[in-house]
Amino acid sequence: MKHPNITTLLAYCWSIDEKLLIYDYIPNGDLATAIHGKAGMISFTPLSWPVRLRIMIGLAKGLAYIHEYSPRKYVHGDLRPSNVLLGQNMEPHITNFGLGRLAKVTEESSSFQLEQITTDTSSLQNSPYVQRAASSIAAAAPCYKAPEASKVARPSQKSDVYSFGVIMLEMISAKMPFSRVGSEEIDLVEWFQISIEERKPIIDVLDRFLAPDVDMEEEIVTVMNVALACVARAPERRPSMRCVCDNLARLA
Repeated sequence: MKHPNITTLLAYCWSIDEKLLIYDYIPNGDLATAIHGKAGMISFTPLSWPVRLRIMIGLAKGLAYIHEYSPRKYVHGDLRPSNVLLGQNMEPHITNFGLGRLAKVTEESSSFQLEQITTDTSSLQNSPYVQRAASSIAAAAPCYKAPEASKVARPSQKSDVYSFGVIMLEMISAKMPFSRVGSEEIDLVEWFQISIEERKPIIDVLDRFLAPDVDMEEEIVTVMNVALACVARAPERRPSMRCVCDNLARLA
């Protein structure tokens, strides 16, 4: 599959001892780090609202291609910020697409790993997004899974839409997928729903680094409403990714 917002497989090696997938080096780390930073970072530059919106639009286009425009109508099944890499101009590249099936094939291995490979292997350890994941990489993190995921054997396109919606809410609020309210932990979707029910002002749900962009409140609220539609509890109420792309493109 070839799309500007999907990592392109350059080569692979399949042998008894190891299985390698080789992609272009993508320099700006993953979306999770861009939103939250990570331990040991010397400096952290928060994303402006225009950059966040551009990432959301690119991510929507890539996922819509997987769902609608590819030779077969595929499902990603493991969409989360750590599986979105950011290019030279902070354009998003969806990665780990198709690795769910590969992980099942290799699940007898106790250390199924994914690493970014570069021509200069000495810089590998300094890469901002070297990923080393156990064989459970095939399963999406629980907080990004749709409510129906525990009841069905296979992920669906509608479950991808839900995961995309959670990522949008995370980019808007910069909150972790789980938040603590008093002595209880709630997921990000529930936190947003409570905030709306309590009629909290938009500034209370925004990432504090977006304060300079608060004059774009109308646009931010429109994006938030798209995200909330994506995380509807009933799968049939969620929009298609093509519809999401159309709605976000109007803002661009």
